[in-house]
Amino acid sequence: MIAAARLVSSACALLVAIASARQLGPVGRGEIVFVITVCILSSELVSLGTNVSGRVKILQNAGVLIEDFLGLAIVLVAVQAALVAGVLVTVGSRWFELDATVCAAGVGTGAAMFFAHMMLDASFAVRRTLETGVRDLLIGILPVVGVLIAVLAGRLSVSIVIVVTALGYISGGGYLWGVVRRGTGPIRFMPSRWGPILRSGMPVLVGSFGQVVAFRADRLVLGLLSTSAALGIYSVAATAAELPRIVLIPATQVLANRIATGDISTRDLRSLLTRLMAAYGILMVVVAVVAPSIFIPLLGGGFAGARDLVAVLALSECLLAGFLLATAVLTGLGQFRWLPIPAIVGMSVIVSADMFVVPRFGGAGAAWVRVAGFGSMAMLAALLMRRCIRSSYRAAS
Repeated sequence: MIAAARLVSSACALLVAIASARQLGPVGRGEIVFVITVCILSSELVSLGTNVSGRVKILQNAGVLIEDFLGLAIVLVAVQAALVAGVLVTVGSRWFELDATVCAAGVGTGAAMFFAHMMLDASFAVRRTLETGVRDLLIGILPVVGVLIAVLAGRLSVSIVIVVTALGYISGGGYLWGVVRRGTGPIRFMPSRWGPILRSGMPVLVGSFGQVVAFRADRLVLGLLSTSAALGIYSVAATAAELPRIVLIPATQVLANRIATGDISTRDLRSLLTRLMAAYGILMVVVAVVAPSIFIPLLGGGFAGARDLVAVLALSECLLAGFLLATAVLTGLGQFRWLPIPAIVGMSVIVSADMFVVPRFGGAGAAWVRVAGFGSMAMLAALLMRRCIRSSYRAAS
């Protein structure tokens, strides 16, 4: 059910991307991508890694309660709103000439996205896994409805796309809030109780933030060093290639949870990971072959440059799958200290290389840089996973 909900949600996100790209052109689509990218990067930074560390500690009965997690989440929502506002006002208005309406909508989207992000892990922590599928459906379907209404009324704009995106996250996060609160006591705002979550979350923060920067840095660099139109074209190709990732991510979350609770032993991992990688590789081949023939006619000639990027980005997504599965195993084993290493290396490769490659080669260069960055992340994560599994074998014997 979760995978199906994620698939529907990703399909809805794709419809929003297609409608906004077709109606607003590469420039408008580029502005939307910039705002959403800022929201995503800020969410990872502000979370301080507590979404993962809190979830795992609650599942392991390590002295952390869901009431403590919810209190910390509420405080961090305010921090997220302030950070997104600062970035959009200073960077967005200067580099992308975003108006006040777009900036305000972006702040709301950033806060709503962060809240929904934290509630996802809260639901996993209280073992209400299936309900997260409803969240994904709300996040996907409501923006599609809002965008379609705006298109039919001839009123679609950058700010409207961002506002309806915020409404989707508000509804999805609000639904999970109600699910989690049914079985919990009063929310606790006690900083002393947040210490274990924050301390365990710092390695996760470095890893997860580095990971998200690796995922999104190419968009930021392309937008800042090129044009909004170039960013819009690249984002269309990236969206097509990243679409199956929405199915993979819930699988990695469930995998980490089941390893943490002992439902999956380390001896069963090799065959399981092999099957998952094979299935995902086949799916990405289909995407590389089929996606260009579908998206370009839908979006129009202004996005023809995305055709040559999809196959390269699909290759990078295959490498990324190896990284995500390996880090899920490390997370489930509680090996948080190793998580930052692959992400930092990948982030460093992508950011540094993009600074030199993008001004000369544009989106094509950014796509190949992503292959190199994701490849390095996958290789290091697999090596660390293998080391930790061998250590667990020795400890068991």
